[in-house]
Amino acid sequence: MIAIEAARLRERCQHLLDAFSSRQEFSYVSSLAVSIDGHVLVEERLHGQGIADTFSVTKTVLATLLGAAVGDGLIEDLDDPVGGLLGLPATHPAAEHTWRHLLTQTRGCATNGAWDIDEVMALPRGWVDHLLAAPQLCTPGTTFRYDSGGAHVLGAALSTVVGRPLSAYAEERLFAPLGIDEWVWPRDPDGRDYGFGHLRLSPEALRRFGELWLGLGTWRGQSLVPEAYVREMVRAHSAGGPPEGTAHGFLTWVDRGYFFAGGWAGQHVVVVPSARAVVVTTGDPGFDPGPPPTDRMPPNWRPGLDLVRTHLLPLLLP
Repeated sequence: MIAIEAARLRERCQHLLDAFSSRQEFSYVSSLAVSIDGHVLVEERLHGQGIADTFSVTKTVLATLLGAAVGDGLIEDLDDPVGGLLGLPATHPAAEHTWRHLLTQTRGCATNGAWDIDEVMALPRGWVDHLLAAPQLCTPGTTFRYDSGGAHVLGAALSTVVGRPLSAYAEERLFAPLGIDEWVWPRDPDGRDYGFGHLRLSPEALRRFGELWLGLGTWRGQSLVPEAYVREMVRAHSAGGPPEGTAHGFLTWVDRGYFFAGGWAGQHVVVVPSARAVVVTTGDPGFDPGPPPTDRMPPNWRPGLDLVRTHLLPLLLP
């Protein structure tokens, strides 16, 4: 990026920061970071400090961690079923769900009512068993349905394969190599790290994950995740749908010319390969999981990504 473009990008970033500070619908936005080819152009915190809840960005971190397991030879075929790893008999409806079904959120199970993740989190134990019993609504692999429960099942299966908690494997294979030394990964009542959300990371750590995805699994010359896997992770496997409203890859959202990790309350890590750019926004919603869950979000809140799309992406996309 030539100097004048960098100057224009900084100017647009300042416009965003001003809007985040002055407009009520963006008052919860807590940080903005932009890097080009690994060089930090802007990294500003508006409020808050340290690590914070990334919500469903956790899912994209989980998909990345699964890629590390593929690279380690622990998962040979993404079309292998995972039910046996979780103790399911072959006759169980969920026994045929594969790594790919769970990564693409196409296992085809109910996700609302008793199967909504907020309802599941109110259970005193047995989250994974409960999620495995979700009614099968359609043939696995045919229909995208946003599925936090499926991500938790995926995390449980991956933990079984790697023989330790997700957090321990991530510390060795991702966090330490990326220079991330501060994080919190919550566990369910049965001791399983969450697969669906609430991993706590700093905005700087999210930027580094974005740069890892931009590098197709390579970070500063070190391959952490196989390139072929990351290419599959960040390409569209379905038309996707809510909550982000774009196409969907492996627990990753895919739009025209860019892809991103997304979480509730404006947590977004946007990667624009053609510009070698990563853009991170985070939000501080004052979330309490309860039960019941509560937050302090303004009633008319909008994701910071809205302004990123309006003011930054036109400079970054060809």
